[in-house]
Amino acid sequence: MAAPHPDFVSLSEACPGLIIQMDYATRENFTGAVVDGYRRPVAYLSKAAAAGLCRVQMKARRAQVSLKIFDSYRPVKAVKFFQEWAKREEDTPELKELYYPTFTRRQLFEQGFIATKSSHSRGAAVDLTLVSLKTGEELDMGSRFDFFDDLSNTESPRASAQQLKNRLQLRELMEGEGFKNFSQEWWHYSFKPEPFPETYFDFDVD
Repeated sequence: MAAPHPDFVSLSEACPGLIIQMDYATRENFTGAVVDGYRRPVAYLSKAAAAGLCRVQMKARRAQVSLKIFDSYRPVKAVKFFQEWAKREEDTPELKELYYPTFTRRQLFEQGFIATKSSHSRGAAVDLTLVSLKTGEELDMGSRFDFFDDLSNTESPRASAQQLKNRLQLRELMEGEGFKNFSQEWWHYSFKPEPFPETYFDFDVD
């Protein structure tokens, strides 16, 4: 599948074997809704970032794990969707308990968990985890994707020894190919140097 922009590629085409989940194209995310701009569960990245991710996947498979993608390129309209969501009254207590039990919606922005301008929209960032090729199960990282809490800090002292080991395995794989971790979220990585450091794209994920 060709990417909707000439400087981007489809990760499923560029890196066969990647597990693509793309939570924001479904209702299985912290908003409880399909997010604006996500028309299908496909993943895109800028070409340079995608090439780096493919190298990570090759190394991961040698270690008997695979990358699983929760989010990659994110349209600007999706970031605006999150901002509008944060302004509304809390009406999904079950999702709050699952994703942000100790914060209000607005505090997710104030605490830096959700950005008003995202590196995802520059085609440089990816949210992901590791899956065992032997069992097909995600490695235990100690918290779910988009669990907005200090437990999700990459080196959180609340993580168990095995959970920390799994997080550091992901970080070692990613940082070995030019990605930098956002220490507040074990799943978030940005490719450096960014190919489009000043450009925020808004084409749909389709």
